[in-house]
Amino acid sequence: MPPRIPVAPGPILVVGDIICDHYVWGDVERVSPEAPVQVLRWEREADRPGGAANVAMNLAALGCTVHLAGIVGKDAPGQWLLRALDAAGVDTRGVIETTDRPTTSKTRVIAHGQHLLRIDREVRHPITRADERRLVSAIARVGRRACAVICSDYAKGVLTKAVLAACTAGPRRRRARLVLVDPKGRDFGKYRGVDLLTPNEKELMQADLPSEFPPGQQDSVAHRAELMVKALGLRAILVTRGPHGMDLFEAERSRRRVRQTHIPVLQRHEVFDVTGAGDTVAATIGLAAAAGLPLADAARLANAAAGIVVGTVGTTVADAETLAHVIDGEASQARAKVLSKAALVARVADARARGARIVFTNGCFDLLHVGHLHLLQRARALGDLLVVAINADRSVRRLKGPNRPVIPAAQRAEMLAALAFVDYVVVFPEPTPLRLIQAVRPDVLVKGGDYTPDQIVGRQVVERRGGQVVVVPQLPGLSTSKLVDTIHGRGDRGR
Repeated sequence: MPPRIPVAPGPILVVGDIICDHYVWGDVERVSPEAPVQVLRWEREADRPGGAANVAMNLAALGCTVHLAGIVGKDAPGQWLLRALDAAGVDTRGVIETTDRPTTSKTRVIAHGQHLLRIDREVRHPITRADERRLVSAIARVGRRACAVICSDYAKGVLTKAVLAACTAGPRRRRARLVLVDPKGRDFGKYRGVDLLTPNEKELMQADLPSEFPPGQQDSVAHRAELMVKALGLRAILVTRGPHGMDLFEAERSRRRVRQTHIPVLQRHEVFDVTGAGDTVAATIGLAAAAGLPLADAARLANAAAGIVVGTVGTTVADAETLAHVIDGEASQARAKVLSKAALVARVADARARGARIVFTNGCFDLLHVGHLHLLQRARALGDLLVVAINADRSVRRLKGPNRPVIPAAQRAEMLAALAFVDYVVVFPEPTPLRLIQAVRPDVLVKGGDYTPDQIVGRQVVERRGGQVVVVPQLPGLSTSKLVDTIHGRGDRGR
């Protein structure tokens, strides 16, 4: 069981390829008459920080002080990235603006939750000598107090030999510091002198083998990892293996043997998208290792964080509260979706920035039944993210009487969160959800058919913003109160 989220003893410096991830969402209903291609009916689009910027965003979300160094173009994506990073609390004084190349941008076209196409706008050749000198100087300046350096290599030409040397120069003088690289490309030899590599299985198996590789020996992940640790003088390699979890290969003190630790994948309801998962792994294990955790515990923490981000379409981060729920040990990870009001508002704002349509519904949800499932599934179909707000126990007693709720709030919330079509659950203590609706600002407000529109709390708040209020017809004969009365009646007859 991994420990709670650690605190780094100082700032963490992130260096590497800064990317603007642009998302275009739409609907596909027909094939073009001009060519055998699908026609996307545009609905919305949004930007997200990617690459080294996403690593920095993950660290900031975990409460870390972060300095970022890299290159962006003097263009609209570069300016947007700087504003987004600054707003998240990332120090961008080490980011160099250049006229030599555009900001690396990846445009992903998505319909029905599936990626249809990706368009890359990038330059892959190494940065100019002038930009290299400016970046090396920035790394020395902003990374002076850093307790760790995380290098995010997307093979866009930023992590040159001189830049990598600048990242490892400080740690050579101060043994307490850590240098981690999320690698790219076939030449792992250029990372000689770093402490930790975090390749995925495919990257490791495609990497060029050092000359020490014994001819004719069986090639495997374990053998390659052990060879890389010894040949490059690494402290460890963490290999991410998708549905097979992770494998950590650590050099023992003698450097003669390498110890392997397998970390199984945490089960989720569904994996929606692996975009950015490697960034999350690098950020989380880097933070944890810099804070002094044993690497095996740090890797387990990173595994939990990666399990959170793959449940969301598009580049995203694992925030501290959600990660804390996951590492508490809930096997289903349902409680990771039960958030405080503050965390919920932040997650909804993040989803809205990505173009998501937010749906909100509320109720007591005591004794979950098929009528509730009908309501929730209909509600989720009206948007991209469903928030379910439930009354606290005291509020339920006020509404339903002294013998209710039958199920306490924490258990009601976890039951709802276990449903695949529910994205987040929040418990509100007030008599009505009005304050919560004002904070969340949903695009769609949904209630069951036992309400008329003028009885729905928050209707005016939503409609003033141009939102929609939807009443879902109630299934006949189904209500929690009737179920409770039936149970009590049977109980009386049984006595």
